[in-house]
Amino acid sequence: MERKELLFAVNPVFATAKGCLGLLSHTGIKEAADLAKVIDLTVPRSSDTPFEIIRAYMVSNEARYHIGNKMAEQSGCDVVIDLPCGYVPRGLAISKAGKQFYGLDLPAVVEELEPAIRGLASKEQNELMHYHAVDATNLDSLKEALKDASGKICILMDGLLGYFNKPELDTVCHNIRELLKEHGGMWITADKYSKELGAVTFSALTDSDGEIVKEMMEKGGTRVADIPINHTVMQGSVPEAKKYFADLGFEIKEVTYKEVLPDLMSLKDQPEDMDKLRKAYDDIILWVMTVKSCKKTDTENTKKFDVNFRTDGDQLQCGIAGRLDTITAPELLSGFEAHKGTDLNEIIVDLTDTEYISSAGLRVLLIMCKSLPDKNRFHLKNPSKDVLEILNVTGFADMLNID
Repeated sequence: MERKELLFAVNPVFATAKGCLGLLSHTGIKEAADLAKVIDLTVPRSSDTPFEIIRAYMVSNEARYHIGNKMAEQSGCDVVIDLPCGYVPRGLAISKAGKQFYGLDLPAVVEELEPAIRGLASKEQNELMHYHAVDATNLDSLKEALKDASGKICILMDGLLGYFNKPELDTVCHNIRELLKEHGGMWITADKYSKELGAVTFSALTDSDGEIVKEMMEKGGTRVADIPINHTVMQGSVPEAKKYFADLGFEIKEVTYKEVLPDLMSLKDQPEDMDKLRKAYDDIILWVMTVKSCKKTDTENTKKFDVNFRTDGDQLQCGIAGRLDTITAPELLSGFEAHKGTDLNEIIVDLTDTEYISSAGLRVLLIMCKSLPDKNRFHLKNPSKDVLEILNVTGFADMLNID
């Protein structure tokens, strides 16, 4: 398996980010159009999506892009962190404004995006831009990416939180809190309103019900993620979500999209639609979150990731140490592809030293299981209490044999 295929198999969600660039490139934003010329935008997509829905996606993507830039530039922070940065050209806009920019995303995204962006940037912009492959659930990878950042940070997060299961969401929020305690600054996201954004945009532009857009987004998200998206507070009520973040130590200030929405290039010839959209966006809320205390907390040192394989006849034994996440899962998949052979009938995975498994890791375990003629001969052994909780919450405990 080529590296690009490995990265896509481990986490296919990044493909949706290419769709966002494709839509953005048709809005009249020059840097998006320039970037789209040098990024391979070939991704699986539905050919029967109605034009009205595509238009709503395009308009909402432009709104998200401009609003994120505006909030970051007005944040008073020296460093802007886009997590995930996707394939949008935000680094060009933020560096042009004279701020340090850190684009953080999956390895597949960063490896393709960074050279393309740098080819479009000036010397001064390149000096302010930094791109790093991270896993948002892996605090060490985030700290390593930001080790040279100086000044308060503004973390922009757009469209990520809804993909996480409960353990992942807990971990990511903990990690963001630790970064803010260390650097100061704020976390800006409208992720609680992600589905509503598409629906509200569609309704405003068509004078019709936007529920069809919500349904399409939910089905599309599950299909792209390739594993079930579990219910968390991000799919629950707003009061439930606010309490969750408050209990984690965040203070929330609300800013409506309406307050910060500029005139959009995609609607420059439709002023009436622009007015309708501005009114409708009073219902889409950005949460500007800060931590209640800047006191640092001690974090546990994680084990170094390691994976080993041993074959015994038609049986493959695998031991995993450390964190199995987006950063490390490709190594597990690559090792499995190299060791599985042609007569493999049983796989035993020892999780004794496994500290954590993200969705990317679960996806690789599922790939390994599906490779067997008899799926009942795939076994997970000795998971810790924390890992077993992840398997239970995600439903994998019902899908896989755990000894």
